[in-house]
Amino acid sequence: MKTPLVVCVVVALGIGHTNAFAQATTSAAAPVRFEVASVKPSDPNASSGIFGSIPAMRPQGAGGISISNMPLRLLVRMAYGVQDFQLVGGPSWQMSSKFDISAKAPEGTTKATPDLLPMMKALLTDRFKLKTHTETRELPTYALMVARSDGKLGPDIKPSSSDCSAADAQKRAEELAKGGGAAFLSALTKGETIPCMIMPAINPSNPTAGFGLRGNGQAMSGLTQFLTQVTGRIVHDKTGLTGLYDFELRFDPQVLMAMLPQLGLNLPANATANLTSSDSPALLTALQEQLGLKLDSQKGPVEVLVIDSAEMPQPD
Repeated sequence: MKTPLVVCVVVALGIGHTNAFAQATTSAAAPVRFEVASVKPSDPNASSGIFGSIPAMRPQGAGGISISNMPLRLLVRMAYGVQDFQLVGGPSWQMSSKFDISAKAPEGTTKATPDLLPMMKALLTDRFKLKTHTETRELPTYALMVARSDGKLGPDIKPSSSDCSAADAQKRAEELAKGGGAAFLSALTKGETIPCMIMPAINPSNPTAGFGLRGNGQAMSGLTQFLTQVTGRIVHDKTGLTGLYDFELRFDPQVLMAMLPQLGLNLPANATANLTSSDSPALLTALQEQLGLKLDSQKGPVEVLVIDSAEMPQPD
């Protein structure tokens, strides 16, 4: 029973973590709206078990997307590229009501990820009557720093020999996404290292080994993004490390369990208890012991997105 739960956590993170759709820079010539779009409430009886209820987004050829079991709050996070702690306000149903969306961009949209971002915002405005504004607030942050004064790193990080351009990494992420959950789970359970990507690293036969994160050909920005998600604070790179690195980080998965409600997943208490592992160090301890890095608590300006209002969409 433990193994599926661990994998469930990993799959959920795969949706919310290093999401190229959310990070994409907008193309200046991108069309404003999808050519066709369907929005429907998710059928609670259409999927079975906890895996079936996991929110998912998959590309459907050039300019097309298929989204399932996605609550409004997560849709907004993806469209605007913000973390949960950067999103303020919203209707009472923003996590409890989930939606299936099928959309296609106008013909000629060839770079799906960059061009879909403004269209997704327009869909939220048109169909959900979403109104937002941004504010800058003084909030707790972290600075990622090298722990040792002599600059020596930990045993589980080293300069990478992989040649990873931004275009390469984006292409690999999109190829994996096209395979859906089955392809993702296959790569996980085989313990594969996928070049130029950050992947969860788990041992399904030994859940007490803890949760792992394996990075190949990654700049420090990839690690700071992950740490921003799991700590609930903006993490700034103050390591001074340039270039690309390979690393593996293993830590107690309880820190990830706290993220599940942000994805609309709520596991029973006995299920989360099964994931506790006394063999695994806490995240911040693992970060210092394994990678030779530390998080320094600070405070600074953080941009937040405020949801002023939203309405339940009419299904079509």
